[in-house]
Amino acid sequence: MPLSSRHAHTTTGVCARRLTWARDRWSAAGPWGGAVTGTDGASAAVFGHYLLHQVIGTGGMGQVARATDTRLGRDVALKVMHPATAADEEYRARFQQEAAIVARLTDPHVIPIHGYGEIDGRLYLDMRLVEGRNLAQLFDRGRLEVERTLDLLSQIGDALDSAHRAGLVHRDVKPSNILVDPRGFAHLVDFGIAASVSQHDLTQTGQVVGSASYMAPERFELGAHQDGRSDVYSLACVLYQGLTGSKPFVADDQVQLITAHLQQPPPSLRLHRDDLPESLDRVVRAGLAKNPAQRPASAPELMDAARAAMRQPRSSATPAPSRSQQAPAQALAASVTHAMPQPVPEPSWAMTAPVSVPVSSPVTGPGGAPRGLWITAIVLGVLCVIVLAWAVAVS
Repeated sequence: MPLSSRHAHTTTGVCARRLTWARDRWSAAGPWGGAVTGTDGASAAVFGHYLLHQVIGTGGMGQVARATDTRLGRDVALKVMHPATAADEEYRARFQQEAAIVARLTDPHVIPIHGYGEIDGRLYLDMRLVEGRNLAQLFDRGRLEVERTLDLLSQIGDALDSAHRAGLVHRDVKPSNILVDPRGFAHLVDFGIAASVSQHDLTQTGQVVGSASYMAPERFELGAHQDGRSDVYSLACVLYQGLTGSKPFVADDQVQLITAHLQQPPPSLRLHRDDLPESLDRVVRAGLAKNPAQRPASAPELMDAARAAMRQPRSSATPAPSRSQQAPAQALAASVTHAMPQPVPEPSWAMTAPVSVPVSSPVTGPGGAPRGLWITAIVLGVLCVIVLAWAVAVS
């Protein structure tokens, strides 16, 4: 073997051994455990042609790291999924399909995907790295001004509309998935659990994914139809929190929280802020309607109506309602008339009191069972799924 060939072979072998050592460290110490030292003295982990510098996000499906693409010499946000996801052929197919769809989205408020694939048995997404803070961090620093809240979430409404037009439902719209850069430009991130509304055969059967504080009622009903209006509900939850500093439904445990989303009437903004106009309150409560047919048809429609409500002349101040004085859910969609659709009457189960309160005419669910018991069964079933999913993730 010529000297140059021997040198190249030796160099390749050394590099391969170093990469193997880093990958072994990665596997042994967790997703970000394979540390190596770069020329600048900083440590990094090797993942294929990426150097992983720092964990910047952790979710139920994987972790996101600030990384360097060594082929192109650019910094990126690299999401690496848990190893179990690559072993699931159904999830792999859905991941590839949805990554391809998201990569084609052109709305500037959707984080661009540079590429996706699999390295060492782990699925990954290569995305643009955005400097800034997420909305949850901004909320933690104090309530935002109304106009800023409406501006940021209007941008996210445009991003959701782009995804919905492409056939995707995000399914995890929440403050921590909204990034705001120093210019005040908002980005929607983490389509990792998005679902194609036209590919039911590729959706994960019997699994409920998302953050319960922001999930639409139909998301808790396994097998129920979901479309972009599920994201509209989640966006309305974030809007409520941005305007009031409080989530719309707060509970001591998951059972109570899920029951609240399923049964309790949408709360008034004016429970927290009596300086907000009633027209804005009606818009937000319409976005939180239990029945998807009563919500605004799209995310931009919700946000346009909210902004229009803030531009309307203020009427004379009226006392803020108590929780016991709130109107039934069918009155919630009486919002800004030029921006909101005529509501369809809600099913009666969405207007009843919580399960513990007796009702005069119990509504029945599938098989003739009382609706309250059916909803309780749904809640318990969802919790079982969550516990099982957590156990699988931990194992």
